[in-house]
Amino acid sequence: MRKVLVVLATLGLIAGLNTVSAQAKVKLAFWGLSDQNSFITPILADFQKANPDITVEFTGYSIDALKESLKVAAAANSLPDLWFTWGGSLGSFYVENGMTADLTATAKAEGWGSTYNKAALSLSTYGGKLSGVPYHLNAMTTFYPKALFAKLNIKEPKTFAEFEASLKVLKANKVTPLAFAGKNGWHLMRLTEVLLEHFAGPAGHDDLNALKTSWKSPAVVKTFAKLKEWADLGYFPKGFVALDPQEVETGYEAGGMGYIIEGPWYDGSMVSGGFDPLSLNVFPFPTDQKPVRMSSFAEMFQISAQSKDAQRAAAIKVAKFVTGPETVAKYIDAYGSSAVVGAPTSAKAPHVKPMADLVGQGNFLVGDQALPQEVVQKLFEATDKVLLKVWTPDQGAAAIQTAVDSYKKK
Repeated sequence: MRKVLVVLATLGLIAGLNTVSAQAKVKLAFWGLSDQNSFITPILADFQKANPDITVEFTGYSIDALKESLKVAAAANSLPDLWFTWGGSLGSFYVENGMTADLTATAKAEGWGSTYNKAALSLSTYGGKLSGVPYHLNAMTTFYPKALFAKLNIKEPKTFAEFEASLKVLKANKVTPLAFAGKNGWHLMRLTEVLLEHFAGPAGHDDLNALKTSWKSPAVVKTFAKLKEWADLGYFPKGFVALDPQEVETGYEAGGMGYIIEGPWYDGSMVSGGFDPLSLNVFPFPTDQKPVRMSSFAEMFQISAQSKDAQRAAAIKVAKFVTGPETVAKYIDAYGSSAVVGAPTSAKAPHVKPMADLVGQGNFLVGDQALPQEVVQKLFEATDKVLLKVWTPDQGAAAIQTAVDSYKKK
């Protein structure tokens, strides 16, 4: 965890006078992701210049540490004034428990519909109430290294059969075909969900996520069986079930692996690591379905319902500033896939527009947001145990359905 303090009450050196500016009227606690510090910090510094009466203390966490810290703070009624979170069942937890401010009236009065992408607003809305200020609208797709594939004469696969054939070629040439990590579940889930899309089809996949179809279905069993088959063939990094996604992502950027599924933020990760994002190509995972749908999700800033009126108003002001069109345009090189309508793209993030174009052809909500969180955790557990040969694919599917039944009873 890294803590970045952006103090918006600064020394007032006016016309050579050594005086201290007036103490800030409002102080805010703001929690977000530490890997966004590189541009959040200067953005908040810009905010300070325009709003010297607001002090913001920004605390950056890793992805999983932020999820855990927010849940702990929620249980202790000590949430910050505003925080970064994801859509779907991750963000809805705070809405369902009355912890977020309802922004519906504010958005209507201020015309947010002309500022933010309609899909991003929709993915930030629960029970007819807007629960957050949209930040990113992300789609995930498959990356591969151009030079390596050209060297091995591997063409971009258009079908699932061609994808599997390319895995064999990579393995035969001592290249790890699949760059995925199992720790915390969500990274490996990206591969699981495209396999569900392949075996169940779009309608069947949607029904699974909506809990309309039993998770003991043949499509789920085939998905687990395929993951196990690939693991048995040595297609994943050694010890991948216990590896942290950051370890695998760093290794992927350095070369020597075939495919990885990532989002539009990955260009920035490549640049910050000293690598050229243009060394990679992106393509839709070949599910053999039409249209080929991309996994997608929104990110937002939620505002605490427990904050005082002045703090809540200031928090909304901060969130709007961070996500606004002028800020996005100024910091677009690091910003990623903004939720702003007509957002520009950066030459340093060459895959953002192609990925946005792909998601426009069809999308589904990412699994760990589409499903209730207790079902998500059982999905992660089942995936691990199948790959570790503790459970069979049938047992893994049955365990998830048991979690679904338990959730429905509640």
